[in-house]
Amino acid sequence: MAELKNISGALLIDATAAFLNGAGLGVQEDKNRVIPKTYKEKVNDRLEEVPYVSAQSWRRWLRDTTNEENDWQPSELRAIGEGSEKGSTNKISTELNPIEFPEDDLFGYMKAGAKGEESVQRTSPFKSSILKGIKNMRTLNIDEAFVHLKEGTPLPYSTKFYSTHLEGFFNLEYSRLGVYDNLGSKQELSSEILEKHADKLIESKLGGKFSRYELKNATENRNNNASGLLKGLAYLRGGAKQAAFGSDVTPKVLILAGMESANPIFNNLFIGTGEKPILNVDLLLELTNDFNDKLATPIYIGFRKGYLQNEAEINEKLKGNFVLASPVEIVKQFIEKHLTNG
Repeated sequence: MAELKNISGALLIDATAAFLNGAGLGVQEDKNRVIPKTYKEKVNDRLEEVPYVSAQSWRRWLRDTTNEENDWQPSELRAIGEGSEKGSTNKISTELNPIEFPEDDLFGYMKAGAKGEESVQRTSPFKSSILKGIKNMRTLNIDEAFVHLKEGTPLPYSTKFYSTHLEGFFNLEYSRLGVYDNLGSKQELSSEILEKHADKLIESKLGGKFSRYELKNATENRNNNASGLLKGLAYLRGGAKQAAFGSDVTPKVLILAGMESANPIFNNLFIGTGEKPILNVDLLLELTNDFNDKLATPIYIGFRKGYLQNEAEINEKLKGNFVLASPVEIVKQFIEKHLTNG
């Protein structure tokens, strides 16, 4: 079987009567209307408004949930550089410390140093798409409301919200966790961190002055951090306007597979032609066949009972060669079978 270097997957969120990511106020006559993020997509020769949640937004949900579920200390964003003592936000950064903060190891960071200062950058091992409403199952509506004053005429305002099912896909570069490359101007570990944690790192030369640093407990660290991220996915929570449009954003469908390659293959898996979403079973079988040599684990499919329209087909065609359970249960099984130390 292929070597586990990546963990790829997909998720589907039930966003019925939801407002999860705002785009500010409307324009022109709609300046008192709060609107969600949408984009235009051509459907049947017409442009359709598609609700979505930005990758930045739901990654923040995931970062926060993952820290909370694992009792990890957050790597907080803060102002840095000249003027930061006065609260200037001209430049911001996290702790820039992937050894003590799993969040930095998983999601990366960047600090552009001023002239003569050290720059540090780690591209995120966790890659993700936006969350977008699936075709034929997305409608937008207006909630009209008033602010009632103690005196005078009530002030009208409105909120545009949507009903849809939001799909997204992701890939975690599992093999990069606990491994840091200092390549000339691209430094993943600062001199300060290298000095502070010298006893925890093994250095190997990549040619010239380039170095790779790997944690001595890299396998344990890799498994712990990857497991923590998957727990965050299973219990995902967050979103805007929860007081007015409370939404459960825990995935109703969660798909996971360990892979040797970094292909985020689990995309556009859902069909919206019925009353409920449909999982494209034939496409999953095709992907399994095409990427069989790249799969390092079975494909795990977690779904809430009664949520998918073709649940009977899933159980009939995928049982045996796929691991089928609830979203939370497949995460537990994946961690136990593939990310357990020792």
